[in-house]
Amino acid sequence: MTIAATVAKMISERLPPGLKMSAEVKEMVLEACNEFVQCVASEANEISTKENKTTIMPEHVVNALRSLDFEAYVERVSAAAEEMKEEGKEARAEKKKKKGMQMSPEEALALQEKMFAEARARYNSGDASGAGGAPGGGAPPPPPAPAGGSLD
Repeated sequence: MTIAATVAKMISERLPPGLKMSAEVKEMVLEACNEFVQCVASEANEISTKENKTTIMPEHVVNALRSLDFEAYVERVSAAAEEMKEEGKEARAEKKKKKGMQMSPEEALALQEKMFAEARARYNSGDASGAGGAPGGGAPPPPPAPAGGSLD
């Protein structure tokens, strides 16, 4: 969904039933939104630059809102930033959890060598069935030879 479509949807969702806006008014609101975002971003950039930072952080945006006399938005923006921070923590924890479930190449090689050694030991002892093999613990009988003696 484009930014214009998102803003238009937000506008239509907040209008009282039966009230409509012309396309021209929707375009004006979109331009006002764009101007507001550019203004806050510019102010946040100036604040971060004064602090010798190369990345605009949430606190820079909050300070920009205060500097531009948009104090009424600070609480909601701070809450949204905190929510995003928590979501980021959860996402990083999930990623770390998934990564922890994977084996390193060295661990995988050690496990593979162990499995080969166990299979070799079973083969040498005559038990080629492996875990849960044929009934009675022995190897299953070989398949019957094809009839006719020709391999053609």
